[in-house]
Amino acid sequence: MRGSSTMWLLIVAGIIRILLGIYYLIPGIYHPFTFSGTPTDSHKTHAIVFFVLGIVAFIASRFFRPAVR
Repeated sequence: MRGSSTMWLLIVAGIIRILLGIYYLIPGIYHPFTFSGTPTDSHKTHAIVFFVLGIVAFIASRFFRPAVR
């Protein structure tokens, strides 16, 4: 059961990170954790980092998938 709960936790974390990546692409709204430029611009570097972290979480969730019997 431990592997299954870890798998779902990583999937949820991946979805949240992908949504954060989309959030940082939207111009005109305040983006926290931006230290260069204006916080209301689109921040492509932050978005790319969140997309990569989301993909890594999805790949990691495959390793915690329960075995099919």
